[in-house]
Amino acid sequence: MARLVHLQKVAPAVWLLSVVAVRAAAAAEAQTVDDCVRLALARSPAARAATRGVDAAAARLRAARAAYSPRLFGEAQYGLAAGFDEAITNGGSTAALLTVATTLLDGGLRDAQFAAARARLRSASAKERQSQADVALAVRTAYFTGVAAQGEVGIQADTLRTLRAYTDLLERQEHLGLVPHNDVLRAQLASEAAHAADRTASAQLDAVRDELSTLTGTPIETAALAEPEPMSVVDGGATSIEASPVMVDAHAAVEAARRDADAVRSEWRGHLDITASGGALGIDPGYTFTHNGGGQFLLGFNLPIFDSGGTAARIAAAVADANGAEANAAASRQTVVIALARAAIEARRAQADLTAWQRAVPRAAESFQLMRARYLGGGNVRLLEVLDALAQHVDARVNVSHAQLAYRLAVATQYQILGEALP
Repeated sequence: MARLVHLQKVAPAVWLLSVVAVRAAAAAEAQTVDDCVRLALARSPAARAATRGVDAAAARLRAARAAYSPRLFGEAQYGLAAGFDEAITNGGSTAALLTVATTLLDGGLRDAQFAAARARLRSASAKERQSQADVALAVRTAYFTGVAAQGEVGIQADTLRTLRAYTDLLERQEHLGLVPHNDVLRAQLASEAAHAADRTASAQLDAVRDELSTLTGTPIETAALAEPEPMSVVDGGATSIEASPVMVDAHAAVEAARRDADAVRSEWRGHLDITASGGALGIDPGYTFTHNGGGQFLLGFNLPIFDSGGTAARIAAAVADANGAEANAAASRQTVVIALARAAIEARRAQADLTAWQRAVPRAAESFQLMRARYLGGGNVRLLEVLDALAQHVDARVNVSHAQLAYRLAVATQYQILGEALP
C-alpha cells in the first residue's frame, strides 16, 4: 500500500518532466529560414556596424539642429599684474560673466548643414537596411543549399539501397548461372558511384550546417531544417527600384552633396551675430563683485569681400562632388535594374526547369521499373540499359532539387537587391 502511494506521488512528476522534455524537443525540431535570419541579424557584426553608423548620423543631425538654438556660456578670470605701468595693465583683471550668443543671419549655412545631416541619416539608414538584407541573403543561401543537399542525401540513400539490393540479387543469380559476372561488376560500380555522390551531398550538408551555426551563433542540426515556404518572384517596378536601399543611399548622397555646396556658398554671404553678457568686470575681486556689476550687448555683422578665390574654388569642388553623386546615382539605378532583371530571368528559367523535371520524375521511375522487370524476366534488355534508366531516374530527382534551389536563390537575390531582410 505504501508503495502504491509512493508511485502515485511520483507519477505526476514523471509525467510533468516528460511533457517538458517533449515540448523542448519539439521546440528544437523546427528551425525555419526566418528563424535563422533573425538569429543572424541579432549577432551580425556587419549589421551592428551599420546600426552604429545610423546612431552617429542621428547624433550629427541633433548637432545640426542645435545650431539654431542660442548658446549660453560662462567666463571667469582673475589676473594680477605687478611692477608694470597700471595705465597699461590696470594692475590686473577680474571677470565673471554669463553670455548668451545667437546668430540672426548666416547666409543659409545652418539650413544647408541641417539638410545635409538629414540626408546622411537617410543614407546611413539605407546602408543599415542593405547590410541586414546582405546577412539575410547569406543565411538564405546556406539554408536553401542545406535543404537541397538534405534532399539529395535522401535520394542517394534510396539509390544506394536499390543498387545494393539489386547487386545482392545479381550475385545470387550469378551463383545459379543466370547472369554473367560482368553484370555484377557493373552493379557494384554503380553502387560505388552512388556512394560517392552521397558522400559529396553529405559533405555539402555538413558545410552548410557549420556555416549556419557560425552565422546564427547557435548549433544548427541539419535534421532541424524545415522546408521553406513558397517564394514568389518580386515585382521589380520603378517604385520598388527607387525604394531599394542602394537607390535611397544614392539619392541621399546627391542631396548631401548639394547641401554641402550650399553651405560653402553661404561663406560668401553676410553673417549677423548678437551677444549679451552680464556679470562683474574689474580689477580687485572684492570691489569688482560689490561695485562693478553690469552688462554688455554686441551686435556684429561681417561681409566677406576678397579671399583670393578660395571660396569660389571650394564652391566649384562641392558642385563637382554633387554632379559626381548624380552620375553615381544613375549608375546605381542601372546596376539595380540589371541585377533585378537577371534574377527574374534566372527565377523564371529555374521555375520552368522545375516544372519540366517534376513531370520527368514519374516517367523516369516507370522507365526504370519496366527495364528492371524486363531484364529480370529474361527480356531482350541489357544490364547497361537498366542502370542507365536508374541513372535517369536519379538525375531527374536530383535536378528537381537543383532547379528548386536555383529558383529560391534567384528570388532571395531579388529580396537582397530590394533590401528585404524578412517578409
